[in-house]
Amino acid sequence: MTERFGRHLRKAARAGALSLLAGALLLPGRGAAQEHKRLRAQVLQVYDGASFLISPGLRAALTGVSAPGERARGGVEAGVFLKQLIEGKAVTLELDEQLLDPSGQAQYYVFLEDNTFVNALVIIRGYGRAVLKHPNVRYRERLIEAENTAKASRRGIWGNEFPDPKEPFQPRPAPFSPPTPFPPFPPRYR
Repeated sequence: MTERFGRHLRKAARAGALSLLAGALLLPGRGAAQEHKRLRAQVLQVYDGASFLISPGLRAALTGVSAPGERARGGVEAGVFLKQLIEGKAVTLELDEQLLDPSGQAQYYVFLEDNTFVNALVIIRGYGRAVLKHPNVRYRERLIEAENTAKASRRGIWGNEFPDPKEPFQPRPAPFSPPTPFPPFPPRYR
């Protein structure tokens, strides 16, 4: 079997596993059409500011969030923020209308145990922007409001908090100047 064929076979198997997972665990039973599809999962690893690995070994992403890449301004900080927020924790994943994005990655709205909406938190802190694509628009207003708040506050990627990785490193000035030596005391105080 060639490497290329094996890669396509693994990709198809992963998509099939996602479909089975969605069918078995996420889809509501009859009579629960209004209920949102939710799943508890453990986050094993965070890849960047918007994608992560969940416990069955599936790669997932935050629905409606686009975080800068690792080489873009704020990309490293976005990944660190999401890592501190969800890596190694049990979270609730909520599915919208479409499970997979065009690249074959599962998309979820993520909630912490205290019901903190992670997707909106990443945006409101300025670690990403709202990117809403039909049909996954359940929390459209909340995500747009979070982005507008971050823009108005000039937080994260909307301000100057993050250094530009393309610029040469400029050390920040010291917060205060070093102390100057005291002048000698006048003779009458010695």
